[in-house]
Amino acid sequence: MNVLALDIFLGTERAGLLFQYGTGRTALTRFIPDAAFWSRADAPVFSWAAEDEDPQRRELFWRSYVGTPFFNAEGGRLPAFFQNLLPEGPLRRHLEELRGCGPNDHFDLLATCGTDLPGNVYAYPAHLDADALAAVVTQRHDALEMTVTADPLPEATSLSGVQPKLALVAHGGRYVARTKDVDGTHIIAKLPTAEYALLPEVEDLSLRLAQAAGVEICEAWLAPLDDITAGQPFVLGESRQFLAVKRFDRGPGAHIHCEDFAQILRIPPDEKYSHPAATYAAMTSILREAMGLAPAVGDAMAEELIRRVMVNEMLGNYDAHVKNFGVVYRDGRTPALSPAYDVVAYAAYLGGRGHALRFVPGGEKQARLTPATLRSFCNATGLLETRIRGVLNTAVGKACESWPALIAASSLLPKQKQNLLAHFENCDAVKSWRARSPKRRLATVPPDPVD
Repeated sequence: MNVLALDIFLGTERAGLLFQYGTGRTALTRFIPDAAFWSRADAPVFSWAAEDEDPQRRELFWRSYVGTPFFNAEGGRLPAFFQNLLPEGPLRRHLEELRGCGPNDHFDLLATCGTDLPGNVYAYPAHLDADALAAVVTQRHDALEMTVTADPLPEATSLSGVQPKLALVAHGGRYVARTKDVDGTHIIAKLPTAEYALLPEVEDLSLRLAQAAGVEICEAWLAPLDDITAGQPFVLGESRQFLAVKRFDRGPGAHIHCEDFAQILRIPPDEKYSHPAATYAAMTSILREAMGLAPAVGDAMAEELIRRVMVNEMLGNYDAHVKNFGVVYRDGRTPALSPAYDVVAYAAYLGGRGHALRFVPGGEKQARLTPATLRSFCNATGLLETRIRGVLNTAVGKACESWPALIAASSLLPKQKQNLLAHFENCDAVKSWRARSPKRRLATVPPDPVD
């Protein structure tokens, strides 16, 4: 029986061994925790899904790894924490082609990106002798053969999302390929696509609009495509700009650990919309109650999350899912809500309504933030409804006062401006805010001047 194995590190500390035993539908993938790491009370957070404030419960959790879902997966898939580290979209297809691995070879794809995974996780080929292999995999009950896992590809980076992307370093006024020898600011280059006109410009505007409404956003800017000196394999759209997004999980000479809510909630990436735990209430409750934060800190993060939900509704960001929200561990242990990322006003392209995620378990699909929805959300999370209503009203007011001018001044196509502003003005929260004062007039986008 063939076995693949990877040593998993969190920064410089070995966290365990990930192995895959067998092939196809009968394959078993298991993460064996390293006792030297997991038994430490001061160990950095690997995943909040594996944390417990009670030391005895935490030890029971990791010592029972054989029967614990966090550590196991079947059928060639990886445990959800690792499955969510894999790249998506055109980048994934490109890396599969470079590596020569199949579309369902999740293990080899993880190994391919092993030195540039999200957060502070690293995966290196493990080298086990026959005795060590038999001991950890089958307790010496089966004949095993170690299959050599190829080293990570130096140029391979794992990035989620379906848009064409590159991992680059801003260096000397140019954007170059990521290598060990290049110092600079690590960025994600979000490239133009033929499917959505001016997508970098739309996302840049979306982030500026979110910031104007009070949302903490990731650092991002538009830059000329000609400033990229690295090669890229994608078919691009007509825009001559890309969106440079500074990585909040990279610092000077080091990776900063982070994880998305799919990892925290143990949700496989292909269930990021549909899983029963994929709700705004679940994410909010974790921020408020399960992360050991001071009540004021947890409440502030919960308020920021629901503020982002309101902004997504006003933008027509119909696609937001649990991988679009996450936490960052800047000191290795203390969670903080990540800056907003992957914020796109799809209303500039197409009509729609509501949110991709449910607000509460069993709640309405494509729901909007109506008073009834807000009440059920607050009842489920313990948030004070009057306070959250105030948070949302403030965000809506800031948007009403600033968005029309920002949209009008943007570089979007005239039709995109009209679509986005029409969606915004048709939102119930916006109409309600404007109705409360005769001075809060409906905004319109002036026609572009005719040459």
